[in-house]
Amino acid sequence: MCLAPRTAGRPSVIASGGAVLSTLMSRIRSHDNATAGRYAFGVHLYAHRVEPFDNGMYVVADDRGDAILIDPSQGEREAMSTVRAHGLRILEILNTHGHQDHVFDNARIQEQTRARIAIHAADAYRLDPATRPASQLDPPVSVADDLIADGPLPYLRDVRIVAIHTPGHTEGSTCFYLPNDGVVFSGDLLFAGNVGRIDLPGGDAGQMELSLARIATLPPATRVFPGHGPATTIADELHWLRGFRFE
Repeated sequence: MCLAPRTAGRPSVIASGGAVLSTLMSRIRSHDNATAGRYAFGVHLYAHRVEPFDNGMYVVADDRGDAILIDPSQGEREAMSTVRAHGLRILEILNTHGHQDHVFDNARIQEQTRARIAIHAADAYRLDPATRPASQLDPPVSVADDLIADGPLPYLRDVRIVAIHTPGHTEGSTCFYLPNDGVVFSGDLLFAGNVGRIDLPGGDAGQMELSLARIATLPPATRVFPGHGPATTIADELHWLRGFRFE
């Protein structure tokens, strides 16, 4: 997991979550502890900040009510509240990576929704208690139904979703990009003013630098919804993100 990312060359926090989200999202309204918005192509986003590790958990739905859930974390209650309140059908649970704080409620939500679980092939071993690295958390066992690689994902008919493999925090870390809506879910690659740790099993500084360089090529107006902490934009991070190197 990434509770205290270590980076160099810039401030640890740029802006507060409320301020960032209020400037990024159209038609903002509150729902429980979620921030919700509707985008130009009928995409509905419900953004949760989940305790105890301030994980970002996101429900993305189309106008049909079909939805994906990104990084359940320990957010079963919040996720199912959103599903029930809006009559959504969770079709796929997407994991940005396999750290236990991000996948903790995979199994619980799958049991209630019958959704499939997707993760990059390089991180699938992290779902298995017999092969995953040791952690202070012990999530219920879940199994990957779908193994993600770089490229388009077919899970919502009306929403274009592209997987961007961005290793460095873990071997299979993946961002989920909605190009038609200018949104990227960055997992523990990129935060507001910070990047993910590289000192955990599977971390790699060189790969992380290449992944950050790749994400920096997205349009500057792209809204970034990270695995921890407040939202930001590519533009707000470019002053340090371009050419970033670990010390």
